[in-house]
Amino acid sequence: MEFGVMTVLIIELPPLRRIDNLDNYLEMVNSVVDYATHIDIPDSTFANPSANAVLIGSLIKHRFSNVEVIANVRVADHNKVGLTALIMGGLVNGVRNYLLMRGDLGPEVTAVPDLTPISAIGYLRGVEQVKGARLGVSISSFDENYIRDRLEARPDFAMLQYTLSMDDLIRTAEVNREFGVDIYPALLVITNKSARTISRILNTDIPVPQDPISDAVRRAREILEHFPGVYISAPGDFNAIVETARAMHKYL
Repeated sequence: MEFGVMTVLIIELPPLRRIDNLDNYLEMVNSVVDYATHIDIPDSTFANPSANAVLIGSLIKHRFSNVEVIANVRVADHNKVGLTALIMGGLVNGVRNYLLMRGDLGPEVTAVPDLTPISAIGYLRGVEQVKGARLGVSISSFDENYIRDRLEARPDFAMLQYTLSMDDLIRTAEVNREFGVDIYPALLVITNKSARTISRILNTDIPVPQDPISDAVRRAREILEHFPGVYISAPGDFNAIVETARAMHKYL
């Protein structure tokens, strides 16, 4: 598909780890709200504490009512009662989208064993108080059986882990034909600042293209032939995310 009015453009924020940086954080949101349909908020990545994504999402919704929020939720941190209460509070504040993740566990960090992302979806579907929530899962492997297992939970949406392989993405899209879930791949913006982190996550050296923004837009066009949207990610280089979102917005 070409870029169009139905294209979902998700901006990935960094986690908020210092609350004295709140004004700067909100200014980051302000710099992309005219281009994004959704803001994605991480929650304590790599088991390093950050401000709760649902609470930050609520603040963003009150400040910027024209953008949707996707709050990442670590189910390893919650039992059934706590998870239900958290989502109820988010819904009251206009946060409708929840990406359910297991959550990383660091030294001396233990998980609440009640739920997995898949079982959490099954549980929450039966809770009347959270009927308005859209529940998503992360797909962290491109093995066909794994993809199918995640999609069989019938999430409202899914977000894919990093890959630069169109074979991975096309395989995911083909499995999804049976399920019809809205799936959003990462659009990686490879810059001098982001390449090192992306290379570490993908476990291979990723060269920096001559024009990172044009390269990202070119790959976005290819990805959007198979998916309804993307989330833009450039670890450590938020300015590149803003530039890419602005460049893509010309076609939306």
